[in-house]
Amino acid sequence: MDESIRELVKVRIEKTEEDIDTATELLSLKRYRAAVNRAYYAIFSVTTADLLTKKLERSKHTGVEAAFNQYFIKPKIFDIEYGKIFDYIRTKREESDYTVKVIFDKKTAETIVRDAKKYIREMKKYLRSIDAF
Repeated sequence: MDESIRELVKVRIEKTEEDIDTATELLSLKRYRAAVNRAYYAIFSVTTADLLTKKLERSKHTGVEAAFNQYFIKPKIFDIEYGKIFDYIRTKREESDYTVKVIFDKKTAETIVRDAKKYIREMKKYLRSIDAF
């Protein structure tokens, strides 16, 4: 793998880890909407790292999701469950950012952060397996 790609993957993994740590901290502060937002951006960053390994970049969030499904879910690199996790968390993040009044309860926010952590573990496992970082 090209060294410049490895470096970009590493930067995105660092962003992923910072965002998921922040999501966890926000949960403890009962800042559930913000926790959902950071959990989404954590999975977004790690997903863009995955796409880089296929020399793919997308400018829109829906484009990242579509490419992830096309290049990783369809060929069964990842189980369909991970496509569903991405879709669910993206939808919830959009609700939190664009709906006038949305309130997340503790249970929903905890589930989203827990699922994001599971997603991140799987993506990082894959990236390590191909020596991407």
